[in-house]
Amino acid sequence: MANLNLFDYIHGITTLTFVLLSIIIGIRLLTKYKTLKRKEIITVGLAWIFLSSAWWGSSFSFLSILIANYEFEELVFFSLANLFIPVALVCWIYSFSHIIYPNSEKKITIPFIVISAVYEVILIILLLTPSLYFEYIGEIRDEFYYTPGILTLVFQLLSVLITIITGYIFSYKSLKATDQKVKWKGRFLVIAFTFFIVGALFDALIPMDEITVVIVRSILILSAVFYYLGFLLPDRLAELLGAIEK
Repeated sequence: MANLNLFDYIHGITTLTFVLLSIIIGIRLLTKYKTLKRKEIITVGLAWIFLSSAWWGSSFSFLSILIANYEFEELVFFSLANLFIPVALVCWIYSFSHIIYPNSEKKITIPFIVISAVYEVILIILLLTPSLYFEYIGEIRDEFYYTPGILTLVFQLLSVLITIITGYIFSYKSLKATDQKVKWKGRFLVIAFTFFIVGALFDALIPMDEITVVIVRSILILSAVFYYLGFLLPDRLAELLGAIEK
């Protein structure tokens, strides 16, 4: 087995926890389509699943090392960490425009589909050109630590920025609602998007050790929980919050 130290285990376990929880929450949102019959719930769930894909390379590579003592090749690692982010962006923009600006849904969504498709084509070409990995795609350090290249870093930052801005707009609209349950959903979404941007920025910018990695991953895990509550607030919790009458 690869020579993993304590920090490697803490980093791998906390990252995998965030990713698996995000996938579970996304699937939970998807299953709610059967009862709610709202198609945007599908893309809301997919958006969060694929938003967590930025951490798929690290988390699944760690899992692969634990189970099979196999380190992902660069192509597999980079594909997992990058190919699904444009899908997340399109899913979220569709959900946002469908709910907030239904009359402009196509005008808002189509440009993002085009941009994401162009990026995917460029990304696939670069993924098939290993000599360009370091500059444009990134590098893997110590088995499963990923440092993005210039292309992937710029797209990830723009995707996060767009998601956060539209997320806050979405939350603000909810906060202005007269329905108390909708207001609480808006509050939870504000917390979710704030925690996500803080966690993502800290993850990229601050040096990680056994303590900071737990703190940062905990912030990301909480962002996933609050995202779920922002769209599917259970009635029991709503009652405790005074959002609905018992």
